[in-house]
Amino acid sequence: MGSLIAVDDDGRVRTITLNRPDRLNALNTSVLDTLAEEVRRVAEESRGIRCLVIRGAGDRAFSAGADLEEIRGLDADQAHAFIRRGHRAITAIERSPVPVIAEVDGFALGGGFELMLACHVVIASDRSQFGLPEARIGCIPGFGGTQRLPRTVGKAAAFHLMLTGSRIDAERAWQIGLLSVPPVPTAELPREVAETAFLIASGSRTGLANLLEAARQSTSGPALEHEAALAALSIASVDGQEGITSFAERREPVFTEE
Repeated sequence: MGSLIAVDDDGRVRTITLNRPDRLNALNTSVLDTLAEEVRRVAEESRGIRCLVIRGAGDRAFSAGADLEEIRGLDADQAHAFIRRGHRAITAIERSPVPVIAEVDGFALGGGFELMLACHVVIASDRSQFGLPEARIGCIPGFGGTQRLPRTVGKAAAFHLMLTGSRIDAERAWQIGLLSVPPVPTAELPREVAETAFLIASGSRTGLANLLEAARQSTSGPALEHEAALAALSIASVDGQEGITSFAERREPVFTEE
């Protein structure tokens, strides 16, 4: 499975750790493919597992989003292929018959924020920050955020987050409906997540799967495909590449006048 993803079992609960702390657990191709495979494996093979927890390694981030070093310089076709890998991983989480908890401590930004949105339960520390900064670098959310965020928090809050690219703190995330419970102190986060996971895992696996299926709101294929195409064009555009480069170089982007 490699070192980019760590997996640990505690009874009926499996914890998947995004293990790139030096890169703020950024999502590259290997991480996305391995994450999708692990979620699939739990659904199809690990019958004893009744709850999944996804967390980020280190003390700074759940995930700061897609790995910009990987998407820098991509043309539209290459960017589209990368985004579709993200869709596969995140859709696997959303459609998992085993409940998935996001344990967020630190940054949940961009693709990491979109990964969190696909989880069924979100529990975060009070120092966490959330946002979709793509608009600040000439791109758009590409891992389902344009579809899932308005469904989660409503049109007004969703468009404010997406259009401004602003970050919000954990208290604001709770107020607008991003979190399942109020934010907890960092030191208490593992206990809060463990208690919730074990409570969920005490239920019937079949019953939990049926509940998720009954409650699931479909994210339509055409809408996600349209988002993926537009996100790929944005990444490959002059402004998109300027935004990605300027971020890496820690300067303000200089966008075209078009």
